Amino acid sequence: MAEYDVTIRPVEPGDALGLARIQIDTWRDAYVGMLPDDTLLDLDDMRAAVRWTRVVGGLRLPEALAVAEIDGRLVGFCHGGAGRRAVAEAVDRLEPVAEVYALYVDPSFQGMGIGRALLADVTRRLIAHGFEALALLTLADNRHGRRFYDRIGGAVGEAIPSVVVGSPADQVPYFWPDMERLVQRLDAPAA
Repeated sequence: MAEYDVTIRPVEPGDALGLARIQIDTWRDAYVGMLPDDTLLDLDDMRAAVRWTRVVGGLRLPEALAVAEIDGRLVGFCHGGAGRRAVAEAVDRLEPVAEVYALYVDPSFQGMGIGRALLADVTRRLIAHGFEALALLTLADNRHGRRFYDRIGGAVGEAIPSVVVGSPADQVPYFWPDMERLVQRLDAPAA
């Protein structure tokens, strides 16, 4: 496997098209058979870039969005912030939790520790804002993503009926009650 010099950095306004490309490429790779083919084929880089431009321009603390870059090319990103009430309820928490809204790595660069590094970076930034626990939702049928979350110690909850881009799809919550411990796991060499 080739070695790459990966830079993890905060998102910049000019990154929106790269974010869109990564999200669409990842969805088209990972969600085949989980979401309708037409939904995946209809994903549009420019529409997604407009959405990501709004997200990046509207970031407010404690929200964090980190990108991974290799030779000037974005290859992954992680977006997190204050947890939505429904996510906190899904993991049986009354107190506020942090939430990862998105974690995507270009399929050509998966398995290289980029997702771990991105998640560690965003988790550290959320800890700095006083969060102690972290949660996220992923598609129930997303075996690759779920294996990753299982390996880094996420406690999985019960499936939640959801609608993703207009299509019914169950999601499952993952939860880490101790974000400091999660960062230690992410920083340790992958098993």
